[in-house]
Amino acid sequence: MGDIRRGDIVLAAAAGDYGKPRPWLVVQADKYIGADGPDSILVCPFTSHQETLPYRVPVSLPYGDAVRASWAMTDKLMAVKRERIRASVGRVSSQEFAAIESAIADLLGLALAQ
Repeated sequence: MGDIRRGDIVLAAAAGDYGKPRPWLVVQADKYIGADGPDSILVCPFTSHQETLPYRVPVSLPYGDAVRASWAMTDKLMAVKRERIRASVGRVSSQEFAAIESAIADLLGLALAQ
């Protein structure tokens, strides 16, 4: 695994129900990803099943030479051990990442009052 950053799309095989290799979005702060950070990385899985829920955010994922419509499952964040992360395959757009951050904050009750 090379250098990864917040907002990268990585391939990883997590433990448990999400154990098949799939794309994940790195949501952990960059300052905690480096060598001094924890031995796991906080990630958000994607699904290709269309979901119209406020905490499922549509994104365009690279899929070979094409792009696949997918949804970030912000209700299923998890920590994946570094050794299970295989490769970085792209990045979400800044607009997509902002929508994902907003959905995570809202889901966790961390959204700031406007």
